Amino acid sequence: MKYLNQVNEIVKFSNLADIIEILSLEKKDIYFVGGAVRSILNNKYDDKDIDLVIPELKDKIIEQISDNFKTKYYSGYKSLAITDNNFEYQINSFRKDIHATGRHSKVAQAYSLEEDSKRRDFTFNSVYINLLGEAFDFYDGISHYKSSYLKFIFDPYEQIQKDYLRSIRYVRFLSLFENTITNTNDLDAIILLSKNINEFVKENKISQELKKIYKMPYPKNTINFLKKYKELNYFLDYL
Repeated sequence: MKYLNQVNEIVKFSNLADIIEILSLEKKDIYFVGGAVRSILNNKYDDKDIDLVIPELKDKIIEQISDNFKTKYYSGYKSLAITDNNFEYQINSFRKDIHATGRHSKVAQAYSLEEDSKRRDFTFNSVYINLLGEAFDFYDGISHYKSSYLKFIFDPYEQIQKDYLRSIRYVRFLSLFENTITNTNDLDAIILLSKNINEFVKENKISQELKKIYKMPYPKNTINFLKKYKELNYFLDYL
């Protein structure tokens, strides 16, 4: 299925025309990911955090965008953050993790979209849609999103230990759907490894992530989940 009409809508909503022009890439090589993809799948446009992925974020592109917008470049992550008219854009190169520490990973240039997808957290967060409206879905993420299924891409124990913030993000994304379907193995991993989270994730980051539930459709899902498991009760203090 193509999503060209929805892509045109989000480009218009998010005032992306000038950034796209500076990128000077073919439409097939500019991809939405994350929340922008969820907006496209919903055909609902209200999220002002727009994530784009391109094959390579070259110095020339960084310089040209920085001349026209307020930007911050994170060289270690091959990522450019842009702020403009209450929108927050992020443009990333294809990346792969080469060394994970439990929170931050050292990254290197990747050379395919599928390789880039392997460093993402949940199946529906690893769906890419380019400016032609073509979807690239390596882990059945579109189907999972439409069925309210929240699932880690790979083994949850390994995923969480690479970056403990992923478990907090999982708990937060429980508030995305009215009746979230979960995977027992994912929940077991979160509960078992929860004791290590504070060792790797700063308190302000935990609080920042969890408080995002109040901008999501069903915040009670997260609150009730944290209440249900005694190992997770202390995270209620961060809300």
